[in-house]
Amino acid sequence: MRAIHEDDTTCTIGELRPGAVLLVLVVGTFLAPLDSSIVNIALPAISSDFGVGLSAVGWVTSAYLLTSATLLLPMGRLGDVWGLRPLYTWGLLVFGAGSLACAMADSLEALVLSRVGQAVGAAMLFAAGPALVTRAFPPNRRGWALGYISLAVSAGLTVGPSLGGFLVGAFGWPSIFLINVPLTVVVAAIAWRLLPAECPDGGRLDLPGAVLAGGALLLMLLGLSNVEANGLASLAVWTPIVVATGLGATFVWWQRRAPMPMVDLRLFSNRGFSAGIVSATLAYLALFAVTFTMPFYLLRVRGLAEGTAGLVLTVTPVAMALLAPTAGRLSDRLGSRGLASAGLLALAAGLLGLSVSGVDTPLWWVPAALVALGSGMAVFQTPNTAAVLRATPRAQAGVGSAFVAEARNVGMALGVAFTAAIVGSAVGAEGLPGGTQVVDAATADAFVAGMHAALRFAAAVALVAAAASWFWREPDPVETTSAKP
Repeated sequence: MRAIHEDDTTCTIGELRPGAVLLVLVVGTFLAPLDSSIVNIALPAISSDFGVGLSAVGWVTSAYLLTSATLLLPMGRLGDVWGLRPLYTWGLLVFGAGSLACAMADSLEALVLSRVGQAVGAAMLFAAGPALVTRAFPPNRRGWALGYISLAVSAGLTVGPSLGGFLVGAFGWPSIFLINVPLTVVVAAIAWRLLPAECPDGGRLDLPGAVLAGGALLLMLLGLSNVEANGLASLAVWTPIVVATGLGATFVWWQRRAPMPMVDLRLFSNRGFSAGIVSATLAYLALFAVTFTMPFYLLRVRGLAEGTAGLVLTVTPVAMALLAPTAGRLSDRLGSRGLASAGLLALAAGLLGLSVSGVDTPLWWVPAALVALGSGMAVFQTPNTAAVLRATPRAQAGVGSAFVAEARNVGMALGVAFTAAIVGSAVGAEGLPGGTQVVDAATADAFVAGMHAALRFAAAVALVAAAASWFWREPDPVETTSAKP
């Protein structure tokens, strides 16, 4: 069968087996979030082996996140110009090579540099993966397929901590990187064989635009990441943000004049595209208020053991993984607007539920609220992604995929920054004490007050996202053909 649908603007060469393509994409997509979550549990061991402090070893995580976020848009455009099959296949191989280099690193500097190489591969995978769904599946089955892509992301986030703990304990921290190497080689070989070749679009990568966009995103994320350590009013926060704003304005100016721009700014005149990107950014901002506050609340305020706290926190990605395929299938039949808006309302309800959790709240209340929150994200995420890709021309599918992933990264950074500022103002200038012991009653009360304020702010943001999703985007067309896989 040819992957040519009614909205094609490019061509696909060769036989296409959508089920096999989906399997390749699910496995490849699983690796990047797995690596993001699996490395955190190894940081203490890495710190001990290299004799560095936790602030220094934090660059093992930061270098990966900053690099992948910076390169997403250029990689998305490269996929449109070069082809999605080579971008995805080479992304797997680059990710595997970076993983091998991480395992062989003999210093922190070498490990951080190797993580940058891993992140290059991850950016290629995230830019190509959802776009390939638009090549392999007709509109009435894309939501279903994207649901399994979302399941792969949630599964990677869920499995990472427990798998990482086992591997670090049994074989040492290099093993968490080594397991990627054979997987990436095998999946890359299968991907090259199964994914169809495409006709190039005759364009080229806009290098000035790539530099301007990458620089703006990098500086913006660096500034936001400094909020937790330096406070919202710090020059370390606002200097890079101001420079990033200038670079962003220059990027827009250049895109209007470039002969072959990296981003066609007319995309944002499509309400389905712009509403989807804005809603996704706000949704992840709201979600990461929980990601920031819950570990401290469970471990340092409630005094839970690490294993028990970890089980409680896995409720959210598990709920997302279980519901994502169903949400995708429903979006094929019902459209995305209502589902995405309903999911954001459930997200807001979960946040409000958590915002009344105190020192003596029954423990069952927290996972119950996390189930509502994770279910809401699942019901929102897959239909919203389907709507964004539906609004993106096929010739720009790579850029559309990159914007979806970039919305997630920016939303995460904004969520951590706002939450850190709100909680920090409640706790005071001294901040949260270090260590692993349960904090004293006064500190616990101050933290809980700040957490309540942050979570209620996040709930308000989720409600704004729901309003944007419902009132901004137009009702999307629903296919009348069967949406069964």
